Amino acid sequence: MTEPTTHDLAPADREFPLMGTHMRIVVGNPTRDGLATPSEAADGVEALLNAYNETLSRFRPDSELSRLNADPRERVPASDLLRSAVSAALEAAELTDGLVDPTLLDALEAAGYRESWDRNRRVDLHEALGALGDTPRRPASSRPGAPWRQVHVDCAAGVIVRPAGMRLDTGGSGKGHAADLAGTMLDGFDAWAVDCGGDLRIGGSAGLVRDVEVEHPFTGEMFETVRVRDGAVATSGLRSRIWREADGRISHHMIDPSTGEPAFTGLVAATALAPTAVQAEALAKAALLSGPSGARLVLARHGGLTIDEHGEVDRIGRLEPAPRVTLRMNGKTPR
Repeated sequence: MTEPTTHDLAPADREFPLMGTHMRIVVGNPTRDGLATPSEAADGVEALLNAYNETLSRFRPDSELSRLNADPRERVPASDLLRSAVSAALEAAELTDGLVDPTLLDALEAAGYRESWDRNRRVDLHEALGALGDTPRRPASSRPGAPWRQVHVDCAAGVIVRPAGMRLDTGGSGKGHAADLAGTMLDGFDAWAVDCGGDLRIGGSAGLVRDVEVEHPFTGEMFETVRVRDGAVATSGLRSRIWREADGRISHHMIDPSTGEPAFTGLVAATALAPTAVQAEALAKAALLSGPSGARLVLARHGGLTIDEHGEVDRIGRLEPAPRVTLRMNGKTPR
């Protein structure tokens, strides 16, 4: 029996729930000898994502992240994966000047996000905004003193260093980081994509351009398509994780670092493009937290879009509509 050639192999395309969200892995054909089949490669990526969840879920008391947060020492031994995840969280904080802050776990739990997400808790976005009434909308800002700068990853010593008692949450960068790690496993395949709950990393040696559809936060319908050859797209929004507390307050998972409270900025969703999924996820969150005016500055470099509470879409950077040019000849406009 002869081994199949790369042209005989069927691409892998699988979907499954994990990390409280939806995962998808797409793997095309290997382009050189010695690589796994698409199905085997997808198996490896799925195993990585499961290991990531087991190691870094703050909802699992036995996870390494939970053990780190319970450890009273300032210097705590950490695995390669945990050190990499914390480094990614610090990269996101640096990129966003602290708007995406991995030291907000206490505030996130105080807002009501204490257990793995139950979709039955979700409140309709229209209903939630209506319940807010005249609650002021304002952009979020970084936490005074930037306590995240006190967190250090010492790879030479194999430890994470932070003030005793400071707890970390890698959730603000984790899905993007997982997608990026998965992408490194797929080098040599002609086309691949890893979608970790809306944080999407795309690549492949064939250089194919993929159409990525963006969901509207109010209707759930796909309303916009962005094109990506080798890079990442991430969307951050209020629709998927917004709930009502026992006292009637509307709450969600996007925390204003300066107040420790859920941020209501006038935006309900932001989509960002970037070279990596960690960067795209960080920029999408920072854009949402920055409000309508600040989001344009956040997304200007790589492009993106935002949607405000009235459903208005703002396309920014490379996604902005091309200006209309009129050619005049001899003082006349050709018809």
